[in-house]
Amino acid sequence: MDFRSPVEQWHSLGDRSVERESWSLTPPSWRGTADDVWAVAPLGSLVAVVSDRLDPASSFAENVKCQLRIFRGGSFGLVTSVPWLVRLDTLLSLHWSDDGLLVAIFKNACVRVFSAHGEFMQHFYLQVIESDLRGVNLDPDMVIIHVWGAGAVYVNKDTGCIYLQRGFEGRNCIQVPIGDFSLRIIALGVLPSADWFDSILILCKVDGVSYIKIHDIVRCHSFDDFDLYIHDLGTPLDTVYDEVVAYGHASFGGEGTHFVLRERASGSICSMLYTGTSMTALWHGTFDKVSRVYVLGHGAVALLVDDGITLALGNDIDTSPIATLHFPMSVCCVASDYGGGIRAFSTDRCDYIGIVSSDLESVFGIGSCSPSAVLLRSFDMFHRDDVKACETLGLIGNSVHDAAAVCTSAALDCWDLDIAYMLLDAASFGLSLNSVRPDAMGSIEPGSTLDTKLYPPGIPNVLTPMTNPDTTDSMGAHGPPEYASSNSRVCSRSLSLSMLRVASALRSEVSDIRTTGSQLLALDPRFLSVLLSAQHCHLLAMRISDFLGIDKNPILLHWVRTRVKLGARMTDSELLESITKLLDGYAGMLLPYADIACAVAAEKRFNLALLLLDRERSLPRKFRTLCSWGEYSKAGSVAIESCDLMYAAAVLFPLQSGHKLDGVVELARGNTCVRDVFVKQCRLAGAGDVLQVFFERLDDIYSAGVNAVRQALSLLYPVSSGVKPALHQLVSHMSIDTKGEDCSTWLKFASDFFTSLAVSKGAHVENARVWRDCISHQRSLISMQLELERSIPGLSGLVGRSLSHTVYTLYRLERNKDASSLANKFNMPFTQHWRCRLSAAHAMHNINDLLQMANDKSAHNQYVCMKNGKAALDLVLEALLSLGATSAVESVVVTLRQPQQQYWRDRLNVRSGVSVVPSSDTSSSLISSISRRLWHG
Repeated sequence: MDFRSPVEQWHSLGDRSVERESWSLTPPSWRGTADDVWAVAPLGSLVAVVSDRLDPASSFAENVKCQLRIFRGGSFGLVTSVPWLVRLDTLLSLHWSDDGLLVAIFKNACVRVFSAHGEFMQHFYLQVIESDLRGVNLDPDMVIIHVWGAGAVYVNKDTGCIYLQRGFEGRNCIQVPIGDFSLRIIALGVLPSADWFDSILILCKVDGVSYIKIHDIVRCHSFDDFDLYIHDLGTPLDTVYDEVVAYGHASFGGEGTHFVLRERASGSICSMLYTGTSMTALWHGTFDKVSRVYVLGHGAVALLVDDGITLALGNDIDTSPIATLHFPMSVCCVASDYGGGIRAFSTDRCDYIGIVSSDLESVFGIGSCSPSAVLLRSFDMFHRDDVKACETLGLIGNSVHDAAAVCTSAALDCWDLDIAYMLLDAASFGLSLNSVRPDAMGSIEPGSTLDTKLYPPGIPNVLTPMTNPDTTDSMGAHGPPEYASSNSRVCSRSLSLSMLRVASALRSEVSDIRTTGSQLLALDPRFLSVLLSAQHCHLLAMRISDFLGIDKNPILLHWVRTRVKLGARMTDSELLESITKLLDGYAGMLLPYADIACAVAAEKRFNLALLLLDRERSLPRKFRTLCSWGEYSKAGSVAIESCDLMYAAAVLFPLQSGHKLDGVVELARGNTCVRDVFVKQCRLAGAGDVLQVFFERLDDIYSAGVNAVRQALSLLYPVSSGVKPALHQLVSHMSIDTKGEDCSTWLKFASDFFTSLAVSKGAHVENARVWRDCISHQRSLISMQLELERSIPGLSGLVGRSLSHTVYTLYRLERNKDASSLANKFNMPFTQHWRCRLSAAHAMHNINDLLQMANDKSAHNQYVCMKNGKAALDLVLEALLSLGATSAVESVVVTLRQPQQQYWRDRLNVRSGVSVVPSSDTSSSLISSISRRLWHG
């Protein structure tokens, strides 16, 4: 084995070492300069360059102002070249998003989004500018904008508001008023986090620096709320910082988030550290002739000067001198990298410059006698067949496990993969010769009793020996990785080996990404799959996702969109066959057809999306997808298939809230389930007018007539209901002042409906005729009631009452002829008519009318006595007796026959207080009468 060391590429920076890794770029594709606008994607995977110097070999139109070119970061091979029709000086910012998209923000607040291959995807305007002012450039003194991978934040001093834009899929903005506080802001910065709401917003003001979490900003509704959550940052000097420098993408793990505060005029720089709970100033200094500042990590910063790059690192805020290290080079672009360090692109080379990790320095440091260095030397002696290898290994004694852990961690920081594999082999060598270690109490226990910690964030704990036999080792076989000390970022050999294998795969010609295992640990593996998918490296992304055990569905969905986009000239059936054939084993099992259909719909192939959705077996997923597309008719069919009324209500909700009654009608034509649910909702809400229009547009004449009757009845007998539905305000048949006329109008509508239906040959003909006749009588009654209310002063509340009540009211008003005429017109039964007159005379104490009724023998003969009821004369006499008209009763009793006459005389005697001694005959007749009453109840 060839023992190799990376020390030849190390340089000293104070008490730390700096490594520089360089590789050549492809000269013919390189045409950028420092005057162009640059954007470097994470891990240096892609580099976007916008230049106003057009390629002479390209034949562009005369109106082309500049050119967008996208290169691969590893070799700088050209990916695409896109002409732009805008001038370079109108470009405000160029940035790669966390979704692998290229975002360009122009001075007129227009945001244009491009794919990783330069395809234009969409555009929108920031909320900072009004729609009528589009085309007008932003005033940099009034509008301050900062962009990072997950969104943008900007302050408009004219409106006194701060805006938070989440992502770049469209305008998704949160606005918070901060008033005059906005006038004090001169610069913005963001410390990204994996959760967008946990990101930290840094605000440089004329009177200091403050910070606030985004999830606290979204809670604010006024400046008082904003002032409650904001925190002041104690800067070391009374300096007005006007720039915040931080890495634009969220990293995992590490000791915290480093960022830099800078004052351009004086060249003052302050290195800061955010640990999740506090902000700490590490050191500050002043540097001249610095054009740009970049975060290097571990408190160090990189300064871009005229003749190269200068690194600076201080150890104390007040006393220690600042150590510097200068690299002379001709730099075109510099960008901070994941996990620390920078990538510097020159005309023909790319350089990675970063702080050497403590683990790597412990192993390869000059003169290092650490256990890890001794373990590596022992391993080298073992491969050279030196008999003293085991003796050398014995020098570190019980520190073998700690030394192996450090070697495993140091392997992640090596750019040379051969050296990294050598360190992993050395760790395995040490563990194989010393599989136990004594614990603190002196007992010998297996290595699994070591202190354990979880996997570093971002990498799932799935690389176990059972699922990955090729990565089995003595350290990873017991589950969680083992750590040697609290200052070491050591993980199991299986995890380190996995990261190195992924880094090796990324260096292939397909992706051409040069990175290390430590950078991959700092990177969310889901973002890595998104990054590879954006470069159309779907197969490699699938292999890596399968190896790391992360979700492969986003990769497959991106492939589907790419396949549809490339198959623009293919028919839907051809694309359907191609997609289902290539996704055989995934589609419908691991990847729902609904998700595939949504990906196809995003490319405007809706017919193909519907074909794919028809294969979806999950009814809830299919229903949600159809509703999100606005295909409510098909969603209604799913509701019928699922036999769930909640689905029908969910289909109706967006149509009702959007005041789309025509959509409800169209949906209900072939869907009885949706129709019944809508009718029930309207009736529960008391929206009969909405329901009337619904039935009329649905051409349901019978239901429209019945609903008109219900509406008329609701006016006569109102029922309290809740809030009217949204569609209620869109429909109205009339605007009449009185409810009687409203009722008559509704009945006319119902009569017309049933009349048209009665003469037809359709269904419900017999029922319609019955309804027509009943409505005709009811309309006539209401018309007469309205006429009476108008003609009789003080009469009200008659409209809508029954015929009996109307006749009773007329008798009370002593309008006997009108009452008799009304009863005869509607063929009112005589018994009902006679009882109405009796009740009115009794209520009005009309003794004369009661006497007249008592002496009317013909009426007594026409009166039909109900079962167990009293005769007509008995009812009149009871009424007279209850009014105390005994003389009138006596005048009638005289004319009666003996049994009935004696009964009423006894009633009169009892009322007058005279005791009655019944004879035997009368007693037996009285007992018989009482028994008869008891028998008949």
